[in-house]
Amino acid sequence: MKWIVALLLCFSMPALAGVEDDGEPVFLIAKPDMPDPNFARTVIVVGFPQDAGPMGVVLNRPSGLKIGELFADDRPELADLADVVHLGGPVRPDGLLFVFYAPSHPVKALPIAENIYLSGDGRIFDRLASEPADPTARRFFAGHAGWAEGQLDAEIERGSWYVLPVDVDALLRWPVDTLWERLMVRASGVTARR
Repeated sequence: MKWIVALLLCFSMPALAGVEDDGEPVFLIAKPDMPDPNFARTVIVVGFPQDAGPMGVVLNRPSGLKIGELFADDRPELADLADVVHLGGPVRPDGLLFVFYAPSHPVKALPIAENIYLSGDGRIFDRLASEPADPTARRFFAGHAGWAEGQLDAEIERGSWYVLPVDVDALLRWPVDTLWERLMVRASGVTARR
């Protein structure tokens, strides 16, 4: 009898696994009744670093500030950078992260999708800043979102988020002002099919 119970537990474990266990980057789409005002009507791309809890950036909160304006006093050579800075989340709002395209995996960058990475490394920033602006190949974020181990799975279990696979077009090419609405339609359709 004990071995039957053990066998049943083994087969039921994958059903209990959450997004944190999979380790694959995902989109989180805040449900319309999201209780946390920091995340109301947001879309977040989340990765899973090996030595930390889940972390990501809010994709659809442009600040109106440009990178060149942000660095104007300290780095005048960046004054012409026209990339918009997005509000990436409530954690370390004074820190700068970026999602960017690279043909190979840079050191100190978290893979998000094929050839798309998340980083805050200064050397990568300098390389990006030296290249012509291309909003379909990079986005910049002040701050980020982060969760303790198990916290994100608990929020999903409570019904705060829809979870979708990362879509590179949505990540870098869709207009941010309609991103939440468009992914809500997709998430609602996926949920309805289940």
